[in-house]
Amino acid sequence: MDKRSASTKFKFITVDALRLSTLPTQTQPNVGATPSRELTALSIATRRRSYGVGKQRGFTLLEMLLVIFLMALVASTGLMLTEGVEDQSKYDETKRRMELIRKAIIGDPTRTVNGAPEISGFVADMGRLPECLRELLEAVDCGNPGTALPVWNQDPNSGIGAGWRGPYLSVMSDHDSVKRFRDGYGNEDIDEDGAGIADDNDDVQNFGWIWQLYKADRITPTADPAEAVLIRIKSKGFDGLGGSADDYPDSPIDDVEPLVDKFDYEVNFQNWNTIIVRFQNNSASGVPVSISANALRLALSFSDDSQPDAVNELDSATFPSTAISVPSSSVVGSVNVTNATSLTVPTGTTLSGTTLTFNTAGDLTFTAGITVPVIAGNTANVPTGSTLAGTTLTIGSNGAITFPAGSVISVTTNFPGLPNIMGNYSLMVVCNDPANPNAVDGKRFDGDCDLYGDDATPLMYVPSNQPYLFSALPRSNPVAPPSPLLWTIE
Repeated sequence: MDKRSASTKFKFITVDALRLSTLPTQTQPNVGATPSRELTALSIATRRRSYGVGKQRGFTLLEMLLVIFLMALVASTGLMLTEGVEDQSKYDETKRRMELIRKAIIGDPTRTVNGAPEISGFVADMGRLPECLRELLEAVDCGNPGTALPVWNQDPNSGIGAGWRGPYLSVMSDHDSVKRFRDGYGNEDIDEDGAGIADDNDDVQNFGWIWQLYKADRITPTADPAEAVLIRIKSKGFDGLGGSADDYPDSPIDDVEPLVDKFDYEVNFQNWNTIIVRFQNNSASGVPVSISANALRLALSFSDDSQPDAVNELDSATFPSTAISVPSSSVVGSVNVTNATSLTVPTGTTLSGTTLTFNTAGDLTFTAGITVPVIAGNTANVPTGSTLAGTTLTIGSNGAITFPAGSVISVTTNFPGLPNIMGNYSLMVVCNDPANPNAVDGKRFDGDCDLYGDDATPLMYVPSNQPYLFSALPRSNPVAPPSPLLWTIE
């Protein structure tokens, strides 16, 4: 056999002999092979079944339980994660709402008006702490729900506004048209009135919050806002039960940090034991203004809802101690004096007869708390018989000391007590005539204390001069009086 014939002769090799895998695979028939060498369709199917290929079989019970367990585990994990996120969200909302309640009560000290801190909130308007949360939403007295709180009113005499001007919390009405401000968890009061059963008196005061006022000792609860100095508040938490570990804060109510403390709204009045009132007569008529002894007083007005129109008034000691006549720009004035009283004059003052000459500027000071500033060259007339020794002038007889036109007269007075609540204040000179309280007593002084109209039909009179208005803020410098209070008579 030659090389060519040897290379072209070959022998067929079956496909099964070339398989490396033991798994049966489908083969393609070899062209030219004899039928006896090929696998029939029946033999292929037999081989596939022998290896389990093509058999139909279900899950075992153990496999089913394992799948169900894994699905439940995944679902519960997602639920726990979602619940944690929801709880945190309600917790954060509760904290935010607590801060809103605080600002509704004492205002927002970070806000300014014309560069000065804004005076706002329930305390500034009403002069006290709210008795319950409802008073921040409605003008209703929590201690006597049938009584409305005094609403905002601008007092024409003092010039200040006072009274309820809420709502102090912005909230939409519920489906029953009632406004409620709940915590972030939506808790309710199911037995707020302590009756032991749920009734119409529940959930109308504090809307699910735990709310408590305390007296000055900080540990004794009270329901009277007039004697309360602080408020503690807490949420019943996620479970809504109260007294559980998920309350916010989780301490007992008596141990909770106050939401509003007295330092947040109380103010300090300082140096009001001596207040100087300086009268200046700007009357166009040019007539001196006569003021009888003890005919006037200072009135300090401020917010206090326990008083008519929610405006309270503290009164100073009455003045002047003796009758005075405030000079105009063209007519002299005078101060009444009695025999043997002593006055202090500026250094260098001389007396010739009844004429007192001031050679240096200074004050002519009366022992009765009256002062007249003088300038060099001014003169004053004194009663007959008066003597001068150094800077002491001794009056020789009853009479009056007269002063040049254009002079001003200052008097001093004091307050026996002062308020301590933040808010807007008014200080003014008013008529002191308790016998005529309807039209004269307390009228802003503008030159006279006459009765307008008559006792039966007094007439309202609003003077042309203005009161001294100021604001008192907590956590700031002490509130000092004007020095002096310049009171113009128009």
